[in-house]
Amino acid sequence: MNKILGYIAYEGPSVIDGAPIVVIVNKLDGSKNAKTGAIVQSFIIRSHVNPVRALQTGADASVCGQCEHRPKLARRTGASPCYVQVAKSVLSVYNAYKRGRYVRADAATIAAALQGKIVRIGTYGDPCAAPATMWTQITRYAAGRRGYTHQWDRPNFDVDAWAPLVMASADTIDQAAKANLLGMRVFRVSIGVDVQAGEAPCPASAEAGRKSTCAKCTLCAGTSIKARDIVIADHAAGHARRVIMLATA
Repeated sequence: MNKILGYIAYEGPSVIDGAPIVVIVNKLDGSKNAKTGAIVQSFIIRSHVNPVRALQTGADASVCGQCEHRPKLARRTGASPCYVQVAKSVLSVYNAYKRGRYVRADAATIAAALQGKIVRIGTYGDPCAAPATMWTQITRYAAGRRGYTHQWDRPNFDVDAWAPLVMASADTIDQAAKANLLGMRVFRVSIGVDVQAGEAPCPASAEAGRKSTCAKCTLCAGTSIKARDIVIADHAAGHARRVIMLATA
């Protein structure tokens, strides 16, 4: 019997815009990524559109919303582009999905498979593109969750459902303050290193000396724990240029 490569946790309309999406849970034994450590991965992708094509045409809005780091938007605004290498990991997941390599299973089966594991909610794609109830159900026995959303500022965002699951992604101090007022804990990306009161540097970051990994650290668990907000220095392509621009502004 072939080892299970991963599970299809959700196939249906995007909560963002109604387009068809799929949520794939894979790397069940944990990622080999040095920063994250052994974390189960999950990918939120368009189910009928190649992810590279989606990125090029803007169809990735169905899984990423209007996040300013979507490459199509970042090229216009100068924001840091998303660091995920879509043509590698995400495309590989999509192709495996199209080949029928992932198992369709109910929430109880997936929850049992994830028992005692650390789960990344949204390795690629915004978790809020899929229903919060699905994430809650499949991670109910997990040892921990790590997740981030840019959708917290959308109208009708359900803070009560999402705050315990994910961190609010913020790109400015003002955004972080607004997310806090809504009741979210925040993961902020800074240009340079500018840790504010109430924040702590990401322990897995270079500027913090890589003291931990995401698997070992418990800080990015939303309001399910009481802790400071987290900040990490921008490390996406072009970050050095953005630091210089800030210094000369």
